[in-house]
Amino acid sequence: MKFITAIALLASSVIGQELPITTTDVFVQSGEVSDSSAVVMVRCNNEKDSAVSLSLDKGASVEASQAFMARDYTISFLVKGLSGNTKYSYVATCTPLDGVSPAVTSMNASFMTAPSADDSSALKFVWAADLAGQGWGRNPDFEVTTPSGKTIKGGYVVFETMESLNPQFALFQGDMIYADNNIPAIKAIPDAIGGGNWTNNPSKDFIAVTLDEFRANWKYNFGDDKMQSFLSKTPVFVQWDDHEVTNNWWPGEVMAGKYEAGTAADSLYVNSLQSFYEFNPIMEDSSIYRKQRFGKNVEIFFPDYRSFRDPNPDNSNPDGSAMMGKEQLEWLKQGLLESTATWKIISSHDPIGIVTGGDGDRDSFGQMDPAILGREFEVKELLAFINDNDIHNVVSLTSDVHFTAHVNMDPSRAEGGFKDFKPLNEFVIGPTHSGSFGPNYMDTSFGAHYVYEVGPLTKGFERWANLPPQQSDLQSFGYAEVSEEGVLDIKLMTIAGEVMYEQRLEPATAAPPTVHTKAPKAPKGNKDKEPKAKKAKGPKH
Repeated sequence: MKFITAIALLASSVIGQELPITTTDVFVQSGEVSDSSAVVMVRCNNEKDSAVSLSLDKGASVEASQAFMARDYTISFLVKGLSGNTKYSYVATCTPLDGVSPAVTSMNASFMTAPSADDSSALKFVWAADLAGQGWGRNPDFEVTTPSGKTIKGGYVVFETMESLNPQFALFQGDMIYADNNIPAIKAIPDAIGGGNWTNNPSKDFIAVTLDEFRANWKYNFGDDKMQSFLSKTPVFVQWDDHEVTNNWWPGEVMAGKYEAGTAADSLYVNSLQSFYEFNPIMEDSSIYRKQRFGKNVEIFFPDYRSFRDPNPDNSNPDGSAMMGKEQLEWLKQGLLESTATWKIISSHDPIGIVTGGDGDRDSFGQMDPAILGREFEVKELLAFINDNDIHNVVSLTSDVHFTAHVNMDPSRAEGGFKDFKPLNEFVIGPTHSGSFGPNYMDTSFGAHYVYEVGPLTKGFERWANLPPQQSDLQSFGYAEVSEEGVLDIKLMTIAGEVMYEQRLEPATAAPPTVHTKAPKAPKGNKDKEPKAKKAKGPKH
């Protein structure tokens, strides 16, 4: 493994700021693993037009390709003909086309393919979201202590913690960059946790508008050694949410504030989308909403809650509004119906019951009104379909709200007038390295209720405190294990590796999954409904 310490200069649109791209000559990561294929993404950090070859073991092969400046020296390979549930090692080499510059090679990397649909092998995976938000970036002095007493220091410590669990794959649910946030060199730590300064090294002094600026956000995060090590060993399934573009955006929105007046969100979307496909292991002809089977017991559905939504102000429309759109909603319904997997897991960055955004800008499904309104009509249609077709063992894994929770939706508590649905469990994590907030208010249309909740408010801070990763007991990721028998264990863990909360869900064939709680409830401090809640506004994180 050869390392370099050179700092690469980004395109001129980034106003001369220098940021590290990565600490290796060639950056690699894998994703989209199935039982017969995988995607490997490569970037030639020598920043020269290059022939790119990918060498794999176990007889796997793929044709060489080329990386050019037009795609910021990135290229993704679709590797086919692989065996299921098998570990593959690989190395990427970039050979400059100028015939003079030396070839450069990546670190040794690996991925594990998915088990085939009839394979009952045990699985374990993690999910994460919300990275480098609210100005809390890569601090070389930041450290946490694991439950075993080990110190993890510098940068995004969560990736070393997750890597230690040896997950078979990871779900990156969204807000994996904050294109609309600066990351200042020095940021004040709130007095509520002792004050002082948080040092971001490197810093990031721009908000992304151009394609090169969106690319630079991915480079900022991938420059972290811990994240790079994790990605070299763990295939990922990448989703997106708002901050890959800009906060709480919707198609057709006209921007103001931090952008030049009249800036179209759609123009930001186009640049963001190109950088998303360039810098992540997903083929450009693949839809962001997709699904993947993992053996006999798991199928995961990855919806896209951004690209097809109606405007946020329409989310209180009594006639309904779109979150997924008709075509995607039908895809999800049919996918759940056709799935023979024990567990049907919906991975998303927007929770169903928890309210996000302020008045007139409700960014998820709910509005803090018990009536079924706006995007909740899609939820009603989906829940009715699951119930009418007797589909069992549907679970939601989600993030976005910057606190940790287990939410249960139950028809016995539903206040929206619709009660013909099966109870649904939703497990919420985050942030992994951003400001912490909440817990948020709850929308009770479908009987959503906090079984467990931890955020600044439950720890005695203000609800919208924006506490840094330094308050590591409020930063979290999710860890899931599925046994050969199909038992699903969920753990919500701090970025230091402490288990905050865990549950075992046993698969059901004729009744909702049995839930065994293994952690005490969090300290009180938030309630499902509060007086004057409709006038409350928090930051739109």
